Amino acid sequence: HKTFANSEGAHVRQTIYEAGGGIMATARGKGEVQRRSYPQSMRQQGCAGWEFVAAMDLAGNAERTATEAVALLSADHCPSGVTTLIVGASQLGLQIHESCGHAIELDRVLGSEAAYAGTSFLTTDKLNNFQYGSEQVNITADSVRLPGLGSFGWDDEGVAAGSTPVVREGRFVGYLMSRETASGLDLPSNGSMRAASWNRIPLIRMTNVSLEPGDWELEDLIADTDDGIFMEMNRSWSIDDRRYNFQFGTETGYEIKKGKLGKLLRNCTYTGITPEFWNSCDAVCNDNHWTMWGIPNCGKGQPGQLGHTGHGAAPARFRNIQVGVMQ
Repeated sequence: HKTFANSEGAHVRQTIYEAGGGIMATARGKGEVQRRSYPQSMRQQGCAGWEFVAAMDLAGNAERTATEAVALLSADHCPSGVTTLIVGASQLGLQIHESCGHAIELDRVLGSEAAYAGTSFLTTDKLNNFQYGSEQVNITADSVRLPGLGSFGWDDEGVAAGSTPVVREGRFVGYLMSRETASGLDLPSNGSMRAASWNRIPLIRMTNVSLEPGDWELEDLIADTDDGIFMEMNRSWSIDDRRYNFQFGTETGYEIKKGKLGKLLRNCTYTGITPEFWNSCDAVCNDNHWTMWGIPNCGKGQPGQLGHTGHGAAPARFRNIQVGVMQ
């Protein structure tokens, strides 16, 4: 429950419901430790009721998840090189979070919030002038897209929830803003200020920052890929303090040969530079494969605050990506 009032006459009350859950299996053997998670690596959570958890069928997916963890112990290692990469929806959700969501927080851009995870390469001169990604890349930030975990009715400055275009056909067009930071750009706030508790100041926080679906069926996208790797579900992440250079590791990978999924791969990683990575995207799957993922543990601020964010995504294909450990 939240109540907000200010000296300008605002007085709003809202009740936000959240539910979530997940399972993880860990396998040890042959000098390796591997894990498999379901439905994603940091539990799945949304603004919804118990029906959200029931629909996951956690018990029904437990045995499969454990079997996959054991299979990873004897899987081939991810090869090293430059190749075509299809990133699964769950992993792509965290890719959006780290390389786009944090980068568009205007307090980071202006340097007023830099102590935890740094600033941003998306400086204000790039607004409406920078090709962040390819024409296939369309990203939206909104706080009304249920069951997105970043949904609410009003932010903690009393600004009503809404939707903001961030990237349109690859062009960078929007920030997450507070009333104060928005005024510096002669724009209205888009309602992005939230505090984790009554004893913390509001900060610009991600809402539901999502990659809009494209036109592809996943099986057609794989069939259209002659050689590459399909990686899914996050295992590790690292990104610099400008949200520019990154490396991600995933729980699983599968080789793609002549348009078909091949053998299972373990210890998969990929690296890149944010605008180069998003500009290499040449295909995004359609809404049949699109899922809104919840992240309940986004850290920011000093003293620290944990924020709840959502990221919708479908699998997408990226060309000429460095995978594996560079030799």
